[in-house]
Amino acid sequence: MVDFLQMLAELPEAVSESARSRERRNAEAQCLIAPPPAGTPLLVSLALAFEHTGIYLGGNRVAELNGDGHVKAVSLTRFINGTPDGTWQVRNGTRIFAACDVCTRRPLARARSLETARAAIEAGSNQMEYDFAQLNCHLFTAACVLGIPPGTRQFRSLFGGGVASIGKLERLLAKTLNHGKGICWCAVRRDKERFQYSLSSGKRIRLAVESVLK
Repeated sequence: MVDFLQMLAELPEAVSESARSRERRNAEAQCLIAPPPAGTPLLVSLALAFEHTGIYLGGNRVAELNGDGHVKAVSLTRFINGTPDGTWQVRNGTRIFAACDVCTRRPLARARSLETARAAIEAGSNQMEYDFAQLNCHLFTAACVLGIPPGTRQFRSLFGGGVASIGKLERLLAKTLNHGKGICWCAVRRDKERFQYSLSSGKRIRLAVESVLK
């Protein structure tokens, strides 16, 4: 684990990065792209100004590091909604976003990301420590992109032991997947076969109310 003072020093900037990332996503949320290939990093918004990320496995499944410390393959519906019983919906986003090239909107998939995510799922019985700020989903997504097995010492020190923020993940994705060029998070179009998910009843009600109020 990192020095507690280091985490406190980095936390304000991490929160600011999350807010800026969400603002950019929301600005283009209606410009939908086609379903991405397997191996693409995915994102859904959380409550407040945070987000949850994972690796797309194809077949409407996502590899995610869950809050219980297990890497799991979950449906797109579970990925966007969170708990199946609908209680305390932390995942409040209504779109799933894919990491893309900022200019071409091309999804940034990588075979290594897919292979590492699958291997982590197979070893999912080995529970890891989980920490919202440090050992979190962004660290897992970054490790998959780099081909680093989650739970290892190299995994824990991936971001120098500091806060595993969305900003650090975005910079790593740009460097590793896009030759140092910028990335953006593009909303993915729902598809009856290739990218299918359902929103919780609470989210459907919220969208209906918002459409009336516009």
